Amino acid sequence: MHVKTLVVLLGSARGGEETWNSLYTYLISPLSADLALLFGKTDLKTSSLYRRAKYVWEIDEYDDWWNYFDNYFSNTLFNIYKNNEIEGLGGGIKDFKGSGAIIFALRHFLKTNFKNELLKYDRIILTRSDFYYIDFHPNLENDFFYIVEGERYGGVSDRHHIFPSSMIDKVLGINEFLDNKKNYHYLIQKKLNPERALYECYKDNGLLKKIKFCKRVQFIVSKENESKRWSYTKGFKFKSKTLLIKYQKEYYRALRNKYGLLVGLILRFIFHFFKKENKKPSSVTSN
Repeated sequence: MHVKTLVVLLGSARGGEETWNSLYTYLISPLSADLALLFGKTDLKTSSLYRRAKYVWEIDEYDDWWNYFDNYFSNTLFNIYKNNEIEGLGGGIKDFKGSGAIIFALRHFLKTNFKNELLKYDRIILTRSDFYYIDFHPNLENDFFYIVEGERYGGVSDRHHIFPSSMIDKVLGINEFLDNKKNYHYLIQKKLNPERALYECYKDNGLLKKIKFCKRVQFIVSKENESKRWSYTKGFKFKSKTLLIKYQKEYYRALRNKYGLLVGLILRFIFHFFKKENKKPSSVTSN
């Protein structure tokens, strides 16, 4: 039975055409999926993503993302974000580091404005535009909440979620959980990065027992001229002089899954000893 699938890319158009071609080849086409973009508003819509997308949903960009949250949530949420500033949870609000609040604003915006469109599909794949795929995405049963393996940081990764559309409210309800005054005294004692915040949310709403982890066939890349709020780039991916690796463990795991343990270790060795100098995120300044 065909599972009607919608792939939703959150954030902005990053990674370039080589990266997006891997998305079409290994994810969109094999699953016969439709594509939706939830990006910041821009006049620049020349990339193939905009031509391929069935839906283009845009959100205002904010210098201070609390201006978005203030329309929907109380200061309880602000206090949780501020209390975890050093963990990156509130990134995008004021001068807090990281991008956690932006990631969660996009989830709220998606659920609030486009739930009816999402419910037209059996399955939602919530992901990002800068994943480079080197193998076919697993075609999973539509019965669990799947998260790509690795990069948990004490919780569950926010970068790639696969779930039945019936789970929309629970999967995307992170801000409502953090803003709930009943949870405040418990949460204010926690050190919450985005991954740990999602873990606590899914534990609270019962989704944690529905989570399974799927094989990694992708890793995040960056072009040299792309801005980065958070992580350093580590070096060029294998057989490329244009795409940089952002998270080494993602890259190593995808290589091992694709080529096996031995070849994966050889490629890891090559990358480790011949990688370029780390590049600092463009939004970070030296002290």
